[in-house]
Amino acid sequence: MSDIKKFEELLRSKEKLVCMLAPSFVADFDYPEIVWSLKELGFDKVVELTFGAKMTNIYYHKVIKEDKTKTWIASPCPTIVEFIRNKYPKLKKNLIPVHSPVGSMSFICGKIYPKHKNVFIGPCLTKKVEIKELDEVKLALTFKELGVILREKGIDKVRKRRSTFDKFYKDYTKIYPLSGGLSNTLHYKKILKKNEILIIDGMDEVSKVFSKFREGKYKDYIFIDCLACAGGCIGGPGMSKDKPLKEKKKRVIQYRNFARRHEKDLGRRGKKFHVSEINFTRKF
Repeated sequence: MSDIKKFEELLRSKEKLVCMLAPSFVADFDYPEIVWSLKELGFDKVVELTFGAKMTNIYYHKVIKEDKTKTWIASPCPTIVEFIRNKYPKLKKNLIPVHSPVGSMSFICGKIYPKHKNVFIGPCLTKKVEIKELDEVKLALTFKELGVILREKGIDKVRKRRSTFDKFYKDYTKIYPLSGGLSNTLHYKKILKKNEILIIDGMDEVSKVFSKFREGKYKDYIFIDCLACAGGCIGGPGMSKDKPLKEKKKRVIQYRNFARRHEKDLGRRGKKFHVSEINFTRKF
């Protein structure tokens, strides 16, 4: 059964649904109209992954600070994780043992909306593999699949109303889907020097770097911020519209800047103490 059919079954089940939307959505869809579309589709709550990304970063900061004896590899990208598991299993110990923003946000939603079912929507096909490890996520859809669903329901042709996310957190992690977005939001200056971070994207470059690891180290780098898709998640195969990477990046930055200017008063509930009992660590 296709994931679109599974989603239709979820809608028919009358379960209350939370849409966990990847911040790369703005490369394909207009904000804030997309939030209204998703609620019109049947979602009770629509949240971004931004608070989950913040918690992922907090745990990354802690892991790197406590151990700089090896080169740590960022683990939010499921394609990178599966690539290491299958081709470079010796590097599994280098993956930062922390959940991606999808996993982190699913735990947060599980606490705040315990009677809802979570559906992730993003640009990545491999997230469908990652969520098999997450009991809190019922289904993962791509932006392409969302586009199909909206067209089939006729929601793409309806005049959309303005609506905003059910907010946990405000703006700075909205650039997470860009290459380097993780390290640029990590607040790393107290634990790392800039030249100790390597930012790479695209599997050709990733493979070259991984093949040159020696005894858990890659040169003098302590942290490798890597994503499988060129340009980052905005280059994912599940994007619904074929735009140049430059335009997609511009839309993400503009969206982040818009939120900073016009939504400063929203989403300030995203504090660490709200999720102090949640364990965001992960095993590979």
